[in-house]
Amino acid sequence: MFINRLRMRHIRCFLAVAKAGSVTDAATAMNSSQPAISRSLAEIEEIIGQPLFTRTGRGLVLTDAGQKLHRHLDTAMAQIETGTRAASGTAPRPRVALGMLPNVARTLAVDASASFKAEHPGIDLALYWAGVAELIARLHRNDIDFILGRLLSLEHMSGVSFEHLYTETLIFAVSRDHPFAATPDTIRLPDLMTEMMILPIPDTIIRRELDKFLTARGVEDFPNKIETVSFEFIRSYLKQHRGVACVPVGAILRELAEGSLVRLGIHGEELVSSVGITYAAGRALSEDAQRLAEHVRAAAKSRV
Repeated sequence: MFINRLRMRHIRCFLAVAKAGSVTDAATAMNSSQPAISRSLAEIEEIIGQPLFTRTGRGLVLTDAGQKLHRHLDTAMAQIETGTRAASGTAPRPRVALGMLPNVARTLAVDASASFKAEHPGIDLALYWAGVAELIARLHRNDIDFILGRLLSLEHMSGVSFEHLYTETLIFAVSRDHPFAATPDTIRLPDLMTEMMILPIPDTIIRRELDKFLTARGVEDFPNKIETVSFEFIRSYLKQHRGVACVPVGAILRELAEGSLVRLGIHGEELVSSVGITYAAGRALSEDAQRLAEHVRAAAKSRV
């Protein structure tokens, strides 16, 4: 039987290579040699009878068989470690961590965190707010359990899976004191060409959505612009100075409801995207992370 031939070194080696994406990095992480890791990897593939990794330009990636094995072994090892620490009296406080993109920082992340902590006060919750590249790196290092935000662009989808929760629109908004605010539904793209525009920085998810929208309408660029993904800057700027901002609606829901900011009547299907949970493919969530995900789903239902 497979289980009689499988040793703990096989399991640790397999999980280390899956996490590191290379034999060399796995050997360093395990304080072992590259030949020893390669030998253990070959042995476990011989035991399973299937290739567990495929080599790509980004390193070693789990095959379908590897993902299935990883899902179970990763969970099993986590349970073994938790049980061992609990039995020895050295178990750390339970902790879950999520990465959040700016569009959910004032809405979904807040609602889910509040309800989760109300129900589970003994579980520490860490929230990381960073760019997509850093959050993806943290996800693959298992520093965070999942990412909350808009659907990632294709180049970031390797090795991850996405759960759709609801759709969110990228909108154009102005202060209530701006002349456009008097007749917002009549404003069109050509009207923005003489305005000071506040846009997402290049190579972000929302900037690419905006660029697709503009290209489809024959607009190359705005002549006068500030580029940022700091929504706090955007909110403060629009309250103090004349300008038009392109932001996810979730970033300014409070201001729209209060009437301090006004949404312009500029629409396009390219500006609508999914918001959801991004997971590391093939890695099962811990029980506590699953509980947090349930609170995220519940909070998302109020926004559908």
